[in-house]
Amino acid sequence: MPMFRFVGACSAVLLGVTLVAACAPTLNWRSWRSDEIGVTQLFPCKPVRQQRKVQLIGRELQMVLQVCDEADLTWAQVYADAVDPAAVGPLIEALVAAAHLNLGARRGALVPSPVIGATPNPGSGRYRLRGRAPDGHAVEEVMLVFVKGTVVVQVTALGAAVPTDLADNFIGAVRVDS
Repeated sequence: MPMFRFVGACSAVLLGVTLVAACAPTLNWRSWRSDEIGVTQLFPCKPVRQQRKVQLIGRELQMVLQVCDEADLTWAQVYADAVDPAAVGPLIEALVAAAHLNLGARRGALVPSPVIGATPNPGSGRYRLRGRAPDGHAVEEVMLVFVKGTVVVQVTALGAAVPTDLADNFIGAVRVDS
């Protein structure tokens, strides 16, 4: 399956989950850890795991998605191991480009957003995208991409509008375990 098609499918799942999400007056933030990649973060709901082999950057990679919905937003973590250190930069670029393409969003500026314990990479940082869902309604995505070794991780909050305080809480708590 082509990269944009899978990432598009992931975006469609994220958008679909967002559309049926029930409004919650308060969020029950909980610490959640991906044992496979050693990343800890907060989620306001219990994520569900999905995975699929996809063609990205000219090779077959396993993409793993953890996703849940709460407060009319979809919260997700997706990662893939580039395997080859030289493929990390192209994988970051592919994920960022796909996110912008899926929303029809103009490429925004990368905002440095260091993740404790992450492998330094010039492509790591935070984006705020505004665009349209496939059904035409306005949508916003706040996305953080970072690296742990050769694993590229994308953390995303997606919905009609993503409040800055919620995005900061979700993204700001991400850390790579030592």
